[in-house]
Parts: sequence; C-alpha cells; structure tokens
Amino acid sequence: MSEFSSQFDFVMFCSRQSAFLQVFLSLIAALMLLLLYSGNAEAYSGLIPPDPDNPGKCVYRGDELKMGVNLGIAPCQRLTCHENGSILIEGCGRLRFESCNYGERIHLDKPFPECCKLRYKCKKADGTPYYIERDTFASEQQNKLKRR
Repeated sequence: MSEFSSQFDFVMFCSRQSAFLQVFLSLIAALMLLLLYSGNAEAYSGLIPPDPDNPGKCVYRGDELKMGVNLGIAPCQRLTCHENGSILIEGCGRLRFESCNYGERIHLDKPFPECCKLRYKCKKADGTPYYIERDTFASEQQNKLKRR
C-alpha cells in the first residue's frame, strides 16, 4: 500500500468520525433542549438533522422510520421523516402543578396526540387528594393561537 493511499484512508476515516461527532453533538444538544423545556413546558418540537452515515434515511434510536408521519413513538411522540433524512420530532411534554405528582398518561395505547392527556394526583392543604386532567398538546396549540 502506498503512503498516499494510507494517508488518504486516514483522512477519510477522520472525516467520517468528524461527521459522526457533529451529528452526535447536534442530537445531544437537541435532546438537552427538549429536556430543559419539558420540565415545565407543554408540547415540544425540534428538528433532528440528517445522519450523514444514512443519506436519505431517517434513523431514530437505531430504527429506520418510514417517509412521512410516524405515530406511536414512545413516549407519546410524532416523528415526521423528511426526504433529506431530517426528522421533525413533536411531543406532549408535562406540566407542573404545585402539590401534584408529575402526571401519568391516561391513554398509553393511543397514538400522538391522543396520548398527551395526563392525570395529576394532587393534595389539598388538609391532605385530601384531588385530580387534575390536562391535554398538554391541545393546551399548547391553544396557547400558540392566543399568541398570534
């Protein structure tokens, strides 16, 4: 093998590693933002960039998605696969209420956005329990309309 060939192979290896690292860091940044906003936010959305190792394919958590809308992705998400391999991710998020738990999904078996309805178990000042039900996706859509 010539010296040029092995240098070229090394450069190609480094460039693939660099592309992988760039995608990996982009995914980590997107997930960190989702986690940051889902702590007290309602619905969330973000764009996952195309994976250069899988051109024209949408790969999410090791699974290849079909082109277009994909429903029923845990935890209650809708993923839209674009032709360039990017993925629009949409989810419900959760709300926080004082003296309440973090909420439990009411319809685990339903696809997005029907699975966004949560039931929160809360306590009154005297300790007696009460429940709050909220559809976090519908609430966010109403908030967007009010802001326009």
